[in-house]
Amino acid sequence: MITALMFLMMAAGAAPAAPEYPGAEAPLLAVDRFSDSAATLLRRSAGIKVPGPNEPIHLDDPIFVIHVTGPSGREAQCYDLDVRPATAGRLYVFYDDIGNYKLGQFPVVDLAPGNAGYSDLWDVWKVTVPPGFKINSLRDMATVEKLLADPASGYTAARTGVLVNGPIVPEGSGADLKAGGGGRTSRLYLWYRGRRAPYLYFEGSIRAEEGVPPISEMALAPEALAAGGRGAAAKVAALPGDPGYSPLRRMTGPDGKPGPAGMLNCPVVSR
Repeated sequence: MITALMFLMMAAGAAPAAPEYPGAEAPLLAVDRFSDSAATLLRRSAGIKVPGPNEPIHLDDPIFVIHVTGPSGREAQCYDLDVRPATAGRLYVFYDDIGNYKLGQFPVVDLAPGNAGYSDLWDVWKVTVPPGFKINSLRDMATVEKLLADPASGYTAARTGVLVNGPIVPEGSGADLKAGGGGRTSRLYLWYRGRRAPYLYFEGSIRAEEGVPPISEMALAPEALAAGGRGAAAKVAALPGDPGYSPLRRMTGPDGKPGPAGMLNCPVVSR
């Protein structure tokens, strides 16, 4: 649903280039996923060697990779995106009144790393727009919700029951693998309070009730437990395609006792 939103910005010679798409002139959001307000297990202040504020993140760095073993001994890996709340943030996507997706209009959110309640998982709401809608004319949630509250505006919204795993990251960030295999993870854009917020699109087929993601289990190896969940290896109760799969994981030690506090966002990826 959202993977078609990728746009490339180009420059031509020394002369300023015209925007490649409506909204391309908007400033980028500065992102720091490792500050004390944004991180739990991956805080820079704890001496962990993570990128600096707004520096690109490369998730194939070993510090972000957890090797997992699923049911029947199947092996895979997941990207450690740190502990996140068990409630997804709201994300609006846009369609016309006959059900066509408004290609080019970035989704709109109102949470980013460092905000209280920010989650990499998004509760997708479908907004139906009236005729004459202009692409990327909506760039903040306050404006969207003001229109939705006005019966005369022609805007309506409904929850889809689908969650997207799409962590907001600094511009230039990337991952060599993606959920479901078949190449690199796509880096796309959201609107956050008038700024373009880059994000990595991992998966968009997670079902949820009332925006609450399902939780799966992850048993950490002793060395991973000692490192607060970073790196090393773990056993997981479900891989993609298994009943009960979710990238949001409750961590335990090998003895079944609770591991580090919170739910770890660790999407399983493959080639």
